[in-house]
Amino acid sequence: MSFLDRFEKKVEGTVNGVFAKFGSKDLQPVDLSSALEREIDAQAMPVGRDRTVAPNEYRFKLSTPDFDRIESWGSEAMANELADNLTKYAESQHYAFIGPVVVIFEEDLDLAKGDFHLSSESVQGNAAPVTTPSETKDCPVLEINGRQYLLTAQQTTLGRGSNCDIVIDDPGISRKHLEIDITDKGVIARDLGSTNGTYVEGHQVPAATLLDGNTITIGRTRILYWASAQEQE
Repeated sequence: MSFLDRFEKKVEGTVNGVFAKFGSKDLQPVDLSSALEREIDAQAMPVGRDRTVAPNEYRFKLSTPDFDRIESWGSEAMANELADNLTKYAESQHYAFIGPVVVIFEEDLDLAKGDFHLSSESVQGNAAPVTTPSETKDCPVLEINGRQYLLTAQQTTLGRGSNCDIVIDDPGISRKHLEIDITDKGVIARDLGSTNGTYVEGHQVPAATLLDGNTITIGRTRILYWASAQEQE
């Protein structure tokens, strides 16, 4: 089963087939996912013998009817699904990113229903998903739900909100739940006043200095901390 097939099945299951009610002439989620894959293939650029960097920020301009439809369903959830699907595709193609994969929807009054315009760019972020085995930069790494993220800045925020550096789809997580600070004295996990708290090695803490291999739990999500990507080889 292809990435698009799995994605379409997942979306249909999530929204109980709501998109099927729009008719075959309406813009479908799979159309957007397919467009993202074409865009990343077209824009990915080799920057070394073993590294191909792809854009990580994707911006859809949509007609008013299509924009309103996505807003009514939940644009944030749709954007997260598309970004997750594209990250999986990037892994299959061995593309690397310099920041988190982000999908943005914007309304364009000049576009007709069913039409859209997609643009992309590479935007440096505080965390970048690890998509290739060759990414061994000496940075701390978080492993979340089977995916690894390089922490490339001094501060990285995690939460359910789309403005976080790492977005986690877990209803038990606050919109802005946890911050990871890289300091001269070590890497520190700080709870950001979350509703359900932050646990390190099973103990609820407002803040804790992380050691290689530590487990952080927020909501129902288990996060593994590694001191550097080199440890994962």
